[in-house]
Amino acid sequence: MRILYVVGGLPFGGIENLLFDICRRLQELGVRFKVVNLSGTGQKLPEFMEARIPIVNLGSGLKDIKTFSLPTAVRLKRLVEEEGASIVHSMQFSGDYFSRLALLFNRGVKVVTHIHNIKREKRFERRLFNRLLSYRTDAFLSVSKAVYDYVEREHNLFKRPNYVFYNCINPERLKPRPSPELAFLKGKRVFLCLGRLVPQKRYDVAIRALKLISGKHPDAVLAVVGEGGEMDRLKELTRSLSLEGRVFFLGYRKDVASVLSLSYALLVPSEYEGLSIAHLEAAYFGLPAVITPAVPSKEILSEASIVVPSEVDSFARAMDRLLSEPKLYFELSERARAVASGLTVDRYVGRLLNFYDSLLSGKLPRERVLF
Repeated sequence: MRILYVVGGLPFGGIENLLFDICRRLQELGVRFKVVNLSGTGQKLPEFMEARIPIVNLGSGLKDIKTFSLPTAVRLKRLVEEEGASIVHSMQFSGDYFSRLALLFNRGVKVVTHIHNIKREKRFERRLFNRLLSYRTDAFLSVSKAVYDYVEREHNLFKRPNYVFYNCINPERLKPRPSPELAFLKGKRVFLCLGRLVPQKRYDVAIRALKLISGKHPDAVLAVVGEGGEMDRLKELTRSLSLEGRVFFLGYRKDVASVLSLSYALLVPSEYEGLSIAHLEAAYFGLPAVITPAVPSKEILSEASIVVPSEVDSFARAMDRLLSEPKLYFELSERARAVASGLTVDRYVGRLLNFYDSLLSGKLPRERVLF
């Protein structure tokens, strides 16, 4: 078995963290694989290289993953042949698109299309390609039941096998380390937003909700971990609400575990998600979460979360409950730890390798939830 993981780039995000953890475990097991970075870009690229994860930077910029960049498909086709890959496992739109385009007439390589969210592509041609190229998918992996349903509607024109394959956490990566620069968070009850700063995350809801409870709970603060295009807008909102000393933008951090260990609860006000890895990692630390109905991690962490609409008043009330009701907080925290203990990367990679074996043998599982 030889696997190529194909992605458009390696920015900071849950997909990239998951791929990193998969790769480290495969290294330990001696499995032959490489990561193909189509654009050759990404904040996490140095981290992959530092870990000596075998990686091929196929392109030299974002121009190489534009939809009609056919030379990228040609280079990928050639690389797959040179590597003698038996499985191409793609993630992100660009990875999915170019993998299937490159292997359109090569049925000797199994193609796994891994869908991580329910974002409907705005551009018509992308939606069309998603559907038409399902012809070259041998199996879909969907990170939640909500994503499974989305894939059936928006992708799976040719009715390929589709499986729910929940995400995982890596306990080794979640060991806190001394971080003196975070000392200012000690003694505070820290609500945490963790992920890319993009409109779908609705972090503005979290900031406005904190404003509503700030008078009643002077020790409550908000930490925002991540980078993205919404940074300036969110900072301006913080200033306009006079919350400069209560909302902290920590940027991209490798030591997410250190922030989690100092946090009180997770906030996920997203309009849509695939399966929030941030939620799984927070659960590992026993953090209750306030999430919206659009967050599919409720499928496995509903009993450790308060589920409310992505509205400021609703989030403020839920945050107030966590701060004011110790019994509720403790119960949610214990449930979170219990669920997270069964979602380790070791178990995940074991299931993934079993799935690859079944795909190569032509004996795919009958059950649709591989958990």
